[in-house]
Amino acid sequence: MKHLRFVFLAPKAALLLFVTILFPILHAAAQSQTFAYNASRLAHEKPGTPAPVESFDVHITQLQKDQLLFQLSVDNPGNERLTLYIKDNFNNTLHRETLPATLRFEARYNLASLEDGDYIFEIRSGKTKLAEKAIAIKTQTLVNRSVSVTK
Repeated sequence: MKHLRFVFLAPKAALLLFVTILFPILHAAAQSQTFAYNASRLAHEKPGTPAPVESFDVHITQLQKDQLLFQLSVDNPGNERLTLYIKDNFNNTLHRETLPATLRFEARYNLASLEDGDYIFEIRSGKTKLAEKAIAIKTQTLVNRSVSVTK
């Protein structure tokens, strides 16, 4: 009975030993190839010279004091295709819009249907965040109490 147990366990032990030796070799080979891709790119870059960044001006103005109508203007000197996100406090995207590749973009947004809270207008180029502007919506209520004495 002991011989049968050895016959069944020997291939498993040999396989485990083989994997234990082979895994670090494969892991090291995979890492060296990954670094090789990065080495050629880094060799062509000049150290200490940052990539040129063009300035994006983003302005949000409230059109009327008692309404939640806003005008967004984006100056895009590079004529890049940009994406506008309107997000809430919890980073949920409420609105996503691809902006045309023009020097200046202007649009109006009606936020009257939104609840009280903080909202962010975020401008992105691909995955790079270029600018963000925050808006806080708060409802203020005034309670007037009147008292009259009746006879």
